[in-house]
Amino acid sequence: MKIDLDFMKSVFEESLEIDVKGLGLDSEFENVPGWDSLGHIKIISEIEDRLDVEFEIDEIVGQDTIQKLIEMTEEKIS
Repeated sequence: MKIDLDFMKSVFEESLEIDVKGLGLDSEFENVPGWDSLGHIKIISEIEDRLDVEFEIDEIVGQDTIQKLIEMTEEKIS
């Protein structure tokens, strides 16, 4: 599976129930509606469920842009 912006948009749409039209690779934690600490857990859980992986706490801390989430996820599944 290719982990790209479209994949992350679908994750955000499902987990945060938001309009994802404006999301880009450089979209940041504080600028995306619903992407707060609870939203972050929802996003990570959605990725884990879709890809049947588990992230450790130290892996998900600091993942504050969509690009960083993509890189973290690609590293996990490779």
